Amino acid sequence: MWRLASLLLLGLLYGCDAADAEKMLQDYTRRVSNALDEPIEFSPGNSPFPALPPRRERLLPVEGLREGLIEVLQLRHCDLLPLIAERNSNLGRVMLPSQTLKYELRFLPAVEACEQDLTQRVKTDASLLPLLHRVQQIVSHKQQALPRVIWNSIYASEEMEQQFSRSPDPLPLEAQGLINQARNTLDAFILVSQLATNDSPWPDKRFLNEIETHYEQLYRMRSGQQWLHSVFLLSYTMEQVAQGIEARIERRPICFNQQPNNRSVIIQNVFRNVYATEFQPYLALTDQFGQYWQASHQSIQQHLPLPPSSEAYFLQIFDSQTEGSLLHRFHRAREMHTQAWQTLFSHCGLSVGQTL
Repeated sequence: MWRLASLLLLGLLYGCDAADAEKMLQDYTRRVSNALDEPIEFSPGNSPFPALPPRRERLLPVEGLREGLIEVLQLRHCDLLPLIAERNSNLGRVMLPSQTLKYELRFLPAVEACEQDLTQRVKTDASLLPLLHRVQQIVSHKQQALPRVIWNSIYASEEMEQQFSRSPDPLPLEAQGLINQARNTLDAFILVSQLATNDSPWPDKRFLNEIETHYEQLYRMRSGQQWLHSVFLLSYTMEQVAQGIEARIERRPICFNQQPNNRSVIIQNVFRNVYATEFQPYLALTDQFGQYWQASHQSIQQHLPLPPSSEAYFLQIFDSQTEGSLLHRFHRAREMHTQAWQTLFSHCGLSVGQTL
């Protein structure tokens, strides 16, 4: 409960601060423009990063089991009837992804235990051999379907969908606990994804009972969608500022014979008071959270099958080597921005040091 309460509090704090991030970037652009005496536009518009594929494209087909009445009744030997009845109830037929996952993670170890029990009992009761063969088929079916079930339960859920929505808000300016808050939620899904390998320890009953709590925490988080918008805004800002600096240098040298002057002092002040104290910390926060966010999803997805459209989508979001991807543009804009400041300072015989 304390984790859920902390997420609620964090959400309230972020709501008050998220809009300030875009204002800071606008102010940074304006201050650089004034210092250079060069117009630099700040009209980022809507986030142009790709939309998450529709749910129907993200869902992987999972063939269900169909038991005959006699076969189902025979499973009473393994105390599986309550679980089967739960799945076939009216509520069981419309389970949410979190509930489906919870059910499957309860059913598979139960039917595996049934297989082990029947394997021992068939030695003295040969009449149970057909039932053992059927249970073995069920175990094999469930094990093979588990990676698809896990994928569907995580990435076709509403809770995960909203992490990749086109949020109008960026990350807040100050969110020192951002990674820890996300870790408290995503680590559970990383653990679940590892179950698809069939060699990971099965979670205990307490973990299974808390699964829906992790989904609720994920639903209340906004950091994923905010990070996407922050990367877009930062990329746009750095491109605009870099182009403004380059245009100003091409138009007229700022310093004569690389000697500092009054304008270079103004530029230094903007760099020191705005870039170093406001822009750079926000850039670092966004980059650090992005590295964790990207690594966490890679840890989840490496054990799971991905539908083609989802694989293409995550390349466009997370792969910095893919031309035109969100992170490719971000890294390229950061290099352009850094190089522009270095060139600007060198024209006045100054050095930006290690701040960049």
